Amino acid sequence: MVRLLTGSRHKVLIAGSVAPYECLRGVERFAREHDWHLVMDMLFTGSLPRGWTGSGALAMLPYQPDLLAHLRATGVPCVVCTGDGETFPRVETDHAAIGRLAADHLLQRAHRSFAWAPFLNDAANRDRLAAFQSRLAEHGCGCRLLPALHTRIGPYWQGNWTEHRRLLTAELLRLPRPTAVFAFNDCVATNLVDACRDAGLRLPEDIAVLGVGNSIVAQTSPVPLSSVDDNMEELGYQAAALLERLMGDPDIRPELVRVPPRGIVTRVSTDIVAVNDPRVARALSYIAEHYPDPMLTVCKVADAVGISRRNLERSFRDETGGTINDYIIAIRMREASRLLKAHPRAKSSEIAALVGIPGAGTFFRTFRRYFGTSPSSHRETAEPDARADAPGKHLRAASVAALHPARRAALSA
Repeated sequence: MVRLLTGSRHKVLIAGSVAPYECLRGVERFAREHDWHLVMDMLFTGSLPRGWTGSGALAMLPYQPDLLAHLRATGVPCVVCTGDGETFPRVETDHAAIGRLAADHLLQRAHRSFAWAPFLNDAANRDRLAAFQSRLAEHGCGCRLLPALHTRIGPYWQGNWTEHRRLLTAELLRLPRPTAVFAFNDCVATNLVDACRDAGLRLPEDIAVLGVGNSIVAQTSPVPLSSVDDNMEELGYQAAALLERLMGDPDIRPELVRVPPRGIVTRVSTDIVAVNDPRVARALSYIAEHYPDPMLTVCKVADAVGISRRNLERSFRDETGGTINDYIIAIRMREASRLLKAHPRAKSSEIAALVGIPGAGTFFRTFRRYFGTSPSSHRETAEPDARADAPGKHLRAASVAALHPARRAALSA
């Protein structure tokens, strides 16, 4: 497919057999702004167009074994999007930032046992793991290693799916419970979900799973996956910007641009505080299911658990570091934040009713105390889940879509 632009300044080849949709969106945005003509035939043919000449190329992972050599032979400026670009300028995700963000997300949920599930034993996986381990070490925690989902020798992929599942299941059953597992990407995370379910392990109560990519895989997993948004659209945009500079000055030395992640989208797979006291665990589950009830109180939670309010409050503080009432407010505010951003036309009073706060005034005051800004300002400026994962907040916000479909339908109507 060739996208024609009359009088285009540059003709740029998208070089690769596949490309992340979000990355292409970033490239397209830059192309529109700078009057590029994008040549995308390779995404359909899988082959480099013979005799192709143009202004530059963006090489997409995964590469064919000879793709970069062919691009070098054309003599056109080229930027590599992620992966090992040899001596080419390249743009890739900031693996260290992703590893640190993942560790913070899981530590904030009071986990003390951790594991790493790689996609492949390559440089990107090792960089991400190193940052994850380093952050955990700052909190006195170690990290167990699970077998890689895939193996590769040179350009050739190898592996035995049945043998990998057998090894993975055995390792998962050896892990302490609860354990939080950080997976290199959403594909690995979904495979972990399947393995846990086959082994009779509960998610997230026994095993919490965090992926990377915030892809359709995360949203359609049997247990919806929490995932790091690795900001692929920005990566595509920055790759195009680097190529623009290179086409203007071919003598630019090869450079590496790292794109930081946007944040974490929290779903069911990590949406729990890891606690050892079963009474506190029951209290957390009760709050997660009943926070939309405006009549929810600490006494009601204690009655549901079957112990005195005083004993529950003491155990709750010992396990989570906070009070039950603070936790109820936190879970309501986090869900309010999500709903405000997901439904830009919804009124604050509608959001307030959905999270169990009677009255727009009370909602406004509570929201401002918690976030330091008004609901309308938060909706316009807040990054996804940035405040929800702030240090010291132990949150477990159950999905409205999963637990309260009638309320979600009311909002969407």
